[in-house]
Amino acid sequence: MRSHIRRGRPTTVTAIAAVTVAAASLLPIGYLFLSGMSIGDVRRQLAYAATTDALGQTLALTVLVCVLTAVLGAGAAVLVTRTNAPAPRLLTVLFSLPLAVPGFVSAYAIYSVELVYAPRLGVVTSLPGAVVVLALSLYPYVFLPCVIALRGVDPALEEVVATLRRNRLSAFRTVSLPALRPALAAGLLIVALHVLAEYGAVVQLGRSTLTTKIMAEMLDYGDYQSARSLSLVLAGLSMIVLLSTRWISGRSVIGAVARGGARPPSRTSLGAARGPVTLLALLVPLLAVGPTVLMTVRGLLSSHRASAPTWTHVWSALSTTVGYAVAAALIATVCALPVSWWVTRRPSVTSQLTERAVWLAHAIPSAILALALVFLATRLVPSLYKTPAVLIAAYVILFLPLAVANQRVGLHSARQSYDDVAASLGSRPVRTFARVTLPLASPGFIAGAILVALDASKELTTTLMLLPFNANTLSSELWATTNGESLDFTAAAPYAALLVLLGIVPVYLLVRHTLAQLSPARPVGIGPASGPPVPRDVAGASPDEVVLALAANE
Repeated sequence: MRSHIRRGRPTTVTAIAAVTVAAASLLPIGYLFLSGMSIGDVRRQLAYAATTDALGQTLALTVLVCVLTAVLGAGAAVLVTRTNAPAPRLLTVLFSLPLAVPGFVSAYAIYSVELVYAPRLGVVTSLPGAVVVLALSLYPYVFLPCVIALRGVDPALEEVVATLRRNRLSAFRTVSLPALRPALAAGLLIVALHVLAEYGAVVQLGRSTLTTKIMAEMLDYGDYQSARSLSLVLAGLSMIVLLSTRWISGRSVIGAVARGGARPPSRTSLGAARGPVTLLALLVPLLAVGPTVLMTVRGLLSSHRASAPTWTHVWSALSTTVGYAVAAALIATVCALPVSWWVTRRPSVTSQLTERAVWLAHAIPSAILALALVFLATRLVPSLYKTPAVLIAAYVILFLPLAVANQRVGLHSARQSYDDVAASLGSRPVRTFARVTLPLASPGFIAGAILVALDASKELTTTLMLLPFNANTLSSELWATTNGESLDFTAAAPYAALLVLLGIVPVYLLVRHTLAQLSPARPVGIGPASGPPVPRDVAGASPDEVVLALAANE
């Protein structure tokens, strides 16, 4: 009873800190109304043919990319978990590789390949081509949680259903598919939000979306009023995506009961098709990563390097990128702590709403966030405009959920009962946290910080809008070599190579945890390897958490 009472009374300081962080995260939404923008402004924008065309392309890209990533991601997950395809662990690594390549770099490389080797083809810049390019870059966000979900299904339930109905497809539809819905919803949420907020890749692919129009209104025409009006439309689409993915997730009883089997499921034999199916599946990561590798190597080895930047300039961009990213990671880790601590150690309606506010901010596209910070900086503290402080603040708000999600995983591994035992022995809360909780939760804390740093290092839209004067990052310098067009990849090759190398680290963390889940000797779930699993159903997880928690290295 004592433990229950303690968990029901949030610490005042922690609660105030958590609410303050959540309020700061909601600045982009508040900005849209504080700036004096009205619904009438939105209606006027929607009256223009260019706006309606951009809205239509945005919706078409989002829906089609989500459908294709669902097919590729879920299909690849079924291949490595439910069939006798060779080397499933190696296939898991290969299917995850596209995560190491920033989306705009991948689009730039694929378009450059077409310009160099098939200039008259024109497939990449068509709507179907753009859908395929974006899906190849984003499908791992669906693949990884689906692997965990399928591996977590108790094979005994599938075997019982298969015995009763004498049909393995019925067993998959009745047991595995309901358990797969939360993972699909989590992955598709990330995919949809990426497509809505994507700028660099969409420009390279010749598509006009709401985000590209917002950026054009602000950067090319200086029309902030129109940019704000379009941002409200984009924010509305993000809210629709949040609600839609919650519906996809559902709350199936089978989905909850089916999880938790430690025994590996039986695999379906592919027979004579085993080789051809595997080779066909390998085309997916090859098409996703191959063009970037080809054009980067070609650019680095090209004899026509007169237009290529000096390595001194490249290293300067790298050091600035790392400096901003590390600062954002450290600040995000500190800001996420009261939120993650409050929701795990003192669960309540208020703490849950606070965490949801952080995730809601994550659903707002980065262009809106940048506009909000420009508005606040120029009116409240003009001296901060175009300084590193504003850019780092944007990174922190944008990627704070990555830190919160992984800290939650780490804090779940440091069980509440350990804190209670330490308190009963006379240990003060700060000492308990330093000596008991932090060592157990540190893998989640570190993984969250790494993901924040690496996502910040690859962010393009926010960086272009808030980059300090006379500063450069890898993303901004790579973009400067193109001027929004796909030209010779030679100048971009050094920046692309370093961005890909930086991206390998989070992929390593994600795949390492996923491969650990594929081991039959380990319990399955999002929770830690030792001790009881995290006492949360996957369907109730925070939207991105099914994916992000994979990076919490035990």
